[in-house]
Amino acid sequence: MNSFLHIQMDYLLLLQNFREWSGGIFDSFFTHITMGGEYEFGILFTALIYWIINKNYGIFMIWNLFLGLLTNQFLKVTACIYRPWILDSRIHPVKIAMQKAGGYSFPSGHTAIATGTMGALAKKVWKDKKWLAIFLIVMTLLVAFSRNYLGVHTPQDVIVSLFIGAGFIFLTGKIINWTQQGKKRDLIVWGVVMLLCAILIIYTELKNYPIDYVNNTILVDPMKMKYESFPKDGFIAGAFTGLLIEKRFINFEIPKTILAKIIFYLIGGSILLYLIHMSGAVVVKNLNNYSSWGRFTSCFIVSLFLTAIYPAIIKWFYLIKK
Repeated sequence: MNSFLHIQMDYLLLLQNFREWSGGIFDSFFTHITMGGEYEFGILFTALIYWIINKNYGIFMIWNLFLGLLTNQFLKVTACIYRPWILDSRIHPVKIAMQKAGGYSFPSGHTAIATGTMGALAKKVWKDKKWLAIFLIVMTLLVAFSRNYLGVHTPQDVIVSLFIGAGFIFLTGKIINWTQQGKKRDLIVWGVVMLLCAILIIYTELKNYPIDYVNNTILVDPMKMKYESFPKDGFIAGAFTGLLIEKRFINFEIPKTILAKIIFYLIGGSILLYLIHMSGAVVVKNLNNYSSWGRFTSCFIVSLFLTAIYPAIIKWFYLIKK
C-alpha cells in the first residue's frame, strides 16, 4: 500500500473508530444525508426546479447532472479502483450503505450527483439568495463527507468528484450561452453529446478490466461494469434529446400559481418515481431480462419525460384551458 493510500485508509479508520466509539449515533443521519446523491433525489430535485421554479436554472442543473454522470462513468471504468474495504480489510462500512455501493469506487457517483444538482443551483442563486446558496453548498459537502463517514469511498473519490463537478459548473454556463447565440448550435451540442455517449459504450465494451478473486468470488464483475454504462448513457441521451425537442418544438412556461405548481409537481414527480422504479423492470423484461439496451431505453424514457414529455403536458394543459 503506497503512502498516499495509507493516509486515506487512516482517515477512514479514524471515522470508523468514531462510529464505533459513539455507538453509531450519527449513522442514521449520514445514511439519510447520502440520499442527496442518489438518482431519485437528483432527478426529482432537478424536476422541481425545471418544471415549477425556474426553467433556466433547471436547464443548467440538467447539463451539470448528466454531463457529470457521463464523466463519472468514464473515469470509473478507466481507473478501475476498488472500494475501500477491498483495498484494506480493516475497513468495515455501515452495512446499509455497503449494500448500495457496487462496482468501482473512483470517483464518487453520489458526490457527482449532489454537485451537479445542489452545487449547480447554488451557483445560480448565489447573487440573489446567498443564504440558500450556502445551504446548498453545505449539503453538497455533507453528501461528499457522508461517503467517507459511511466507509464506502476514499477521500480521493469524493474530492476528485467535487472538483470535476465544480469544473462543469463553470464550463456549462459558457457552453449554454454559446448554444443560445446560434440557430443550429443546439444541434451541434446534441450531436457531440450523442457521440460521447456512443464512445462511452464502445469504450466500456472493448477495454480490458482487472479480474481479481477473493475466496473464489470475483471482486468486480467486468460484465456488470459494462452493463452499468448503458443506463447512464440512456439518462444522458434522453436528457439532451429532450432539451433539444423542448427548445425547438415545445417552449413551455412554468405554472404561475402556487396551487398549480404543487399539483403539477406532485403528479409529475409521482410519474417520474414510477418510471425510475418500474419502467426499467417492464422494458428490460420485454427486451429479455438484464438486457443492456432495455436498461438504456428505460433510462432514456425517464430523462426524456423530465426534459420534454412532461413540459409538453404542462404546455398542453394551459393551451386547452384557454
